[in-house]
Amino acid sequence: MILLIQYTLVFTCVLMLVALGGCFSEHSGVINIGLEGIMVFGALGGALVMSSLPAGTAGFLDVILSILAAMALGILYSLLLAVAAINFKADQTLVGTAMNLLGTAAATVIVKAINTSANPNNPSSTLQYISAKKSFLLVDGYEFSWFMPLAVALLILAYVILYKTKFGLRLMACGEHPQAAASVGINVFRMRYAGVMISGLLGGLGGL
Repeated sequence: MILLIQYTLVFTCVLMLVALGGCFSEHSGVINIGLEGIMVFGALGGALVMSSLPAGTAGFLDVILSILAAMALGILYSLLLAVAAINFKADQTLVGTAMNLLGTAAATVIVKAINTSANPNNPSSTLQYISAKKSFLLVDGYEFSWFMPLAVALLILAYVILYKTKFGLRLMACGEHPQAAASVGINVFRMRYAGVMISGLLGGLGGL
């Protein structure tokens, strides 16, 4: 029963972070179907950092660097959607679906290339980061990690940003009435880029 509760909380945090990312993108007027691909790249960034850090690295540094890498790769990958959908007016559903397919395939190829370069006889698509993963646990031996309080804090912060700040209201205006927003001097392109990039940041973090 305890194990069930632990993993329920784990997946709740994952889905909460990714859903928050989708909210920011949706509010800006861009439907981010590619969140699964962004999650894969976020997981890849965090896993690469965790597997490459020396064994004696402080746990706090493990957590911070892995989170920053996951968010950075998530943002970079989300720019594919931003450029295609905002600049080139491409179909958002098709671009998102392509990002999901590309994310898994590209991550697999990258990890296999890394493992093969380190050992020609190791073409696997897995990364070992068991010791670094323990740094994320609040209580050793249980799946209660730092992501749980972080996800709750980001949920509250996202609500405040989206509904209680000028940025959030402008973001909503760009999604619902972009012409009206542009007529009062709001840069719709910039706001939509911001919404998609925030969704990439949260999606990458959820993937990690």
